Amino acid sequence: MPDVGVVLTGGGARAAYQVGVLRAISDMFPAWSHPFRVIVGTSAGAINALALAGGGEIFRHSVSRLERLWGELESDHVYRSNSYEILRNMTGVARRLLAGGAGRAPLSLLNNGPLRELLEREIDFAAVRQAILEGKVSAVGVNACGYATGQNVCFFDGHDGLRSWSVGQRAGSRTELTLEHVMASSAIPTVFPPVLVNREYFGDGVTRQMAHLSPALRLGAERVMVIGVSANSMCPSRRPQKQDLPAFSQIIAHVFNGMFLDTLDYDIDRLRMINQLVDLIPPERLAEARMDLKPIKLLEISPSERVDEIAAQFMDGMPLVLRNLVGGSDGNSMTGGSLASYLLFDHRFSAALIKLGYKDAQAHARQIDRFFHA
Repeated sequence: MPDVGVVLTGGGARAAYQVGVLRAISDMFPAWSHPFRVIVGTSAGAINALALAGGGEIFRHSVSRLERLWGELESDHVYRSNSYEILRNMTGVARRLLAGGAGRAPLSLLNNGPLRELLEREIDFAAVRQAILEGKVSAVGVNACGYATGQNVCFFDGHDGLRSWSVGQRAGSRTELTLEHVMASSAIPTVFPPVLVNREYFGDGVTRQMAHLSPALRLGAERVMVIGVSANSMCPSRRPQKQDLPAFSQIIAHVFNGMFLDTLDYDIDRLRMINQLVDLIPPERLAEARMDLKPIKLLEISPSERVDEIAAQFMDGMPLVLRNLVGGSDGNSMTGGSLASYLLFDHRFSAALIKLGYKDAQAHARQIDRFFHA
């Protein structure tokens, strides 16, 4: 059977949706051990990826631990959420900007020290390494973006046949994965501080990531499941009859959406188009040209409901300072819901997304079965 890969995309708190999809797959195939031989994650998806790879022998048990983690997650497990701490960080950022950015401390609005402590407890990096050594997992990759070079790097560990790569602004670096790689991948720009890995500071892997599927393919996946966190493909945008002047939070939300959501849609469309073109080329012509090209089997599962609308229901779970910052107190909770969805680490929001992910995966049950077995 060809190596099956899974791509777990970034999206902050939205990544709880991925757990629901994985739960449904584990219920469909309860006896499976490691259904995904290649696991690649970005940002919060990197956390899910490492937890999945190092979760143990039985897939459904690994998913259960991941579901428990997200089910108990609150803001103060991810960042210091008291108002004084947040205001102090915001004031410090303002001072640094007025001073021209001078200073040695990392520049960020939030202190994600609690996330580091959480991941130290919850992710077994030794188990990830052992799963690779025993051949149960072929490769695990974590994407991050270098602030000095602007290069998007997939830090990966895998079987001996895999080699590092560098193509323009995309690279793969073979290494033994550590907490620093996951913290770097999930360091949302300006929100969380950058992380020093080797000689360069890195931030969130979605930054300048234009080829989300490429690392999984380079690591050997011959068919790829993508678990997204955007309803772009399922829920078309609604143009308002009349719009007020956009608020600052609404503009920033569009910037975040552009980083986390839109480029994935483009990459999926591009792969589907390449698959169609390869199908049109006779096999003998490919052999003559010595081109080892074949279609990549792809299955995308993304939210069937707008995540920002779900987030709007639970914005009271955000610290007041952040709720004001994202626009949740301006009388239009829908405006703030989009930006809040990335930072709304609230067990109710997580539960709603897990439930949605489970439902959406069940709706794709036939496609999932064909994906693994056809």
